[in-house]
Amino acid sequence: LLFRMILNQDLLRRIEANDPNFDAVSIDTRDIAEVSYELFDRVGHALAYNTNIQELALNIPKSKDRADLVGWLRFLELIGRNRSITYFHYISASAAVKSLRVDSARLLLQFFERNGALESISLKIIDPDEAEAFASALANRETTLGRIVIHDANSIELLRLIFEKNPAAIPKQVRTRHIGNEGGEALARFLESANNVGIRKLNIFDIEIGPRGLLRIARALARRDSPLDSLRISSSSDSFLVNFAVAFRENPDSLPNKLNLWGHICEAGGRALGTVLVRRGTPLEYLFLHAQNEGDHSWVLGVVALLQVLGDNPSKSPKILILEEFHNDFMEPMERLLQNQMCSQEVLGVLCNIQDTEDRSNFQRRMTSVCCNETSISTTYESNHRLIHIHNACPQLDHYLTMNGNPDKKKVTCIKVYDTHFARNF
Repeated sequence: LLFRMILNQDLLRRIEANDPNFDAVSIDTRDIAEVSYELFDRVGHALAYNTNIQELALNIPKSKDRADLVGWLRFLELIGRNRSITYFHYISASAAVKSLRVDSARLLLQFFERNGALESISLKIIDPDEAEAFASALANRETTLGRIVIHDANSIELLRLIFEKNPAAIPKQVRTRHIGNEGGEALARFLESANNVGIRKLNIFDIEIGPRGLLRIARALARRDSPLDSLRISSSSDSFLVNFAVAFRENPDSLPNKLNLWGHICEAGGRALGTVLVRRGTPLEYLFLHAQNEGDHSWVLGVVALLQVLGDNPSKSPKILILEEFHNDFMEPMERLLQNQMCSQEVLGVLCNIQDTEDRSNFQRRMTSVCCNETSISTTYESNHRLIHIHNACPQLDHYLTMNGNPDKKKVTCIKVYDTHFARNF
């Protein structure tokens, strides 16, 4: 919702009337010179007391005309009264007057401190004074935020300041975007200094972080007293996964239980990751592998190498394995892995994004045979009776997956043997 659009009186009246169809508002102040103080005041009042709006996004004005900014500051003062917004996105700008950046941060303090409904914030901040103000407000909240999204290297300082003021106020989920090499190093330093901080989920969506920064981040995570619940990390570096696996080699149980890897894997990387998984005491709950570029042959070789290692150690295979792309080279090692599941820890699901119709049919046919090999009574008995999730399963495969959902595996085995080899005789 651009500020110039809000000149549409019908839209403004609907916000003022708490129209339930408005639950998210994005304010763009590029045309701030056209916005009167009265309009800022009216819009601020409309948002301050609207109980349906749950998401609000603001970017700081870049105007240097103080007369233009008085209305903006009044607007922020009114926003601080809202008690229903759960997600807040705020972008500062170096082009804005420094005093405005600091004044804006201070006016938002009451919003951060008093809005108990606030669960998630997304910030791009420029000035150290901004970081100090925001950190004070977040550290003083009665309830800890669930998530913080950081958009630049400067905002990493916010985490350090919050930790210094109140370690318990660090959000459970931290996500970074476009923090670059400098931000990657800063994040690593923070994780190293705050070993057992309460972060449970870390999402590093930034291919610009170099191998050195990623290795430092991985080593910091490997030294944590308690592992993360979930880690999503992306990289364009060929050596990324090898270095990542090396960091966890001495303490494989510190590897997060849910792992989402985007980018290059390479054959050595797949083998290295497989070795770490095998050395863990328990299997991962979830492993998602996503190629950075479609048709990346190096990624295919890396996935094949990983599946081969897991095939030799099926009890340490992740319970849910998701491959964003499918390649026919995956089929043989995947079959071998799943055919070994009867007496082991079990793979509960394999999800592959298969675009080609013929490849999909072949995959479903072979997975059906994995779940119920009809060749003989012995092969049916030794089929996989634990697999319960396959993406877009055909009816016959879905029937076996549903059957595998029964926790009584002896009964599942007997039913498959009877239905396949004896039912037609009665």
